[in-house]
Amino acid sequence: FGFAENFKRGMPDVRRDHVVQLGAGGAGSAVAYAALTCGVKTLTIVDVAAERAKSVVESLAGRFSPDRVSVAAPAELATALATADGLINTTPIGMAKYPGLPLPATLLRPDLWVAEIIYFPMETELLRTARALGCLTLDGGGMAVFQAVEAFRLFTGIKPDAERMLQHFATMSTT
Repeated sequence: FGFAENFKRGMPDVRRDHVVQLGAGGAGSAVAYAALTCGVKTLTIVDVAAERAKSVVESLAGRFSPDRVSVAAPAELATALATADGLINTTPIGMAKYPGLPLPATLLRPDLWVAEIIYFPMETELLRTARALGCLTLDGGGMAVFQAVEAFRLFTGIKPDAERMLQHFATMSTT
């Protein structure tokens, strides 16, 4: 829920014909599902753990059309990104404890949108690099907030003020 809501709000009009996702872990699996439900036509998942990526793709192929999701090896990333509209990073690379870029910066291009699920730091090296190239970017802060919004609603039955929570989170993340 968190990624889907953040994506719908933050990138409502981006092209979604082909998207590459880095990472197929627990968060990656959920984000891949969300991306497909948000209208991504074809999703290519790249993970250093080939079997994990294959498992996620097989699961998604059972829920969606098998031709909408595929696996690419890390060595095939450049080829996959060459035709992609967007890139979603679901790996831990970029987190405060795992700084750096999850891919070579040379693979980014201005017409590629870039979404991140990391929210600490809010401004990852990937987002900073992509933005400097002219890419439209989406940080992971909204994902964290919208996950909290849905959890609060499920636990309490009360609909929280998502906009207020977003504002508060933005304040917290800059201190």
